[in-house]
Amino acid sequence: MQDVSKAQFEAIYFEYGREAGGWTRAYWDSFYANDRTPPMKYRVELPQRADQTRMMIVDDFAVREYRLFFMSEEAEERLFDFPTMPA
Repeated sequence: MQDVSKAQFEAIYFEYGREAGGWTRAYWDSFYANDRTPPMKYRVELPQRADQTRMMIVDDFAVREYRLFFMSEEAEERLFDFPTMPA
């Protein structure tokens, strides 16, 4: 991940984010438009493969950073799988 400015983070958000995925202007304005105190860092990892089409953002207040990255649709779906217990 690379550190970026807030303006770069915003540009990437609007370049890659899709309204169908919930990445709207209203969402940006509600969560990221106003600076927080203490200030947050902005970090980005752009897609590394063509199948990484799902934009994700982690708001990590413990380390005061926003992390924007991309996953494949399959990897995103696996996030919601519960591990099965061995028999």
